[in-house]
Amino acid sequence: MATNIITSGAGAQGDLGLKVFMEVQEAFDRTNVFMDLITTKTIASGASAQFIIGGLDGDISKTQARVGGTTAVGSDIAVNDIQMDERVIVIDETVYDARRIDGREEKIASYDVRGPVTGMIGEVLARKIDTKICAQLGLACEDTGLAGNPGAAAVVVNPTINGGASEGATAQLKGDAMAESIFEAEAALRTNEVTGDIYVAVSPVNYNYLVQSKNGVSADYTSGNGGFDSGKIMMVGGVKVVKTTNLASATNIAGIAGIAFTKDAVGMVNLVGLTSESNYDFNKFATLLSGRFAVGFGTLNPASCVAIANVAQ
Repeated sequence: MATNIITSGAGAQGDLGLKVFMEVQEAFDRTNVFMDLITTKTIASGASAQFIIGGLDGDISKTQARVGGTTAVGSDIAVNDIQMDERVIVIDETVYDARRIDGREEKIASYDVRGPVTGMIGEVLARKIDTKICAQLGLACEDTGLAGNPGAAAVVVNPTINGGASEGATAQLKGDAMAESIFEAEAALRTNEVTGDIYVAVSPVNYNYLVQSKNGVSADYTSGNGGFDSGKIMMVGGVKVVKTTNLASATNIAGIAGIAFTKDAVGMVNLVGLTSESNYDFNKFATLLSGRFAVGFGTLNPASCVAIANVAQ
C-alpha cells in the first residue's frame, strides 16, 4: 500500500507530520478488515488500472495421458486455446476524513487531544474502505464472468439463519444454520473451480452465533479453532471467518447474512495510498488534521464470490 506524509502549512512540522501519519496508519491497520483480503494494485499515475482475467478451459481431454485417453502414439498434440480478458477499474473515489483541533481548546484540555483525533481519522478511513469493498463484493455476487469463467454462484438462502422467516429458536440453532450455509457457500465456490483461501464475512451477531454452534468450537477449553472462553471462531469447513459491521453496504442482496469470497473476487486500485496532512489554519487558530485515499473498486471474477442470505432473492 502506497503511503504519503504531507506536512504543508505554516504550522506544520516534519516530526509532527510523521507522528500524525503513524497514528493514523496504526488506527487504520487495527480497524480495517477487507483491504488485505482482496486484489489490490498501486499505480503511480493515471486514471485507471488493468486487471487480466484468465479463463477456464473445460476440454481436459486434450491433455490426457495416452493410457485411457484419446491421444494416439505418434499423433500430433492438441493445443488448448488461451482465453484471456480484462477488467479496467477506474479511480473514482476520494475517501477522506478531516478533523480540526482548536489551538486554545488543546491548551486548555486536561487530556491529549491529537492522539484520539488521529485515531478517529484512521478508524473512520478503515470503515469507509471496508464499506466500499463490501458494496463491491455484493455486486460481484450477481455479476457475470469473463473469458469463459462462470458467473457468480446462486445466493445461498437459508431461512433459519438469524432474521429469516424460520430462524432457529436458540443461539445454537442459529449458529448451526450459519455454519451449514458456509459449508454450502464453500461447495458453490469450489464447484466453480475456485482455488485459494476462502474467507467469509459475517456480522458480529452471526459471528457470536457461530461460536455457539454445537460443532463450531470447544465448550470446555480453547481449541485451535476458538472457544466459548475466547468468543472466537477461526474457520468453518476450511473457510476463514472474519467479522464486520459493514455487510449492509451490499444493498443489492436482500437479507444478507454473509459473503464468502477469495482474493480474486474484487479489485482495488490505489492511486494515492493512505495520506495524512497536518496544516495550521490562521483563520481558525486551529490545526487541520486529515487523511485520505484516492482509489477505485471493481469486480474481477464473480465466480470467486457468493452471498449468504436469510431470504429468497
